[in-house]
Amino acid sequence: RGYQLGTPDAFHKAVDTIPTNIETYYVDGVTVTYGSPGTRNHVFTYAAGFLEINNSYSCPCAGGLAPPSFVGSDYYCESGNPGPGYDVTQLYYSDVLWDRQQCGGDESTCCNPPDQPWFCKTFPNPISEDLEVR
Repeated sequence: RGYQLGTPDAFHKAVDTIPTNIETYYVDGVTVTYGSPGTRNHVFTYAAGFLEINNSYSCPCAGGLAPPSFVGSDYYCESGNPGPGYDVTQLYYSDVLWDRQQCGGDESTCCNPPDQPWFCKTFPNPISEDLEVR
């Protein structure tokens, strides 16, 4: 289970001078990769959006920024804050993240993909490296 604390920004960059790549900060959430630092490969990302309503810091389906190109469509994004208010210190425990439940407002389309929130990914070649969750 994941819970929202404060005001995560999904795929919105907090600092524009940091390049967007798999080795740097690119999401408020959890990312699954494989490979060593410097040669990581993206598997899947769970992003946490700011609000369930339209906002540039929310999930892409609720008006937020699209994920970086290396993420593609291999992500799931949800917010635990129905809005419009927020508290940077609040734990939004009444709406668990990434469970396809309580997706209201502009975020309702986030929960539409039938396979979400689980992911299944086919790789062109078998991988023998460990998965990294960070």
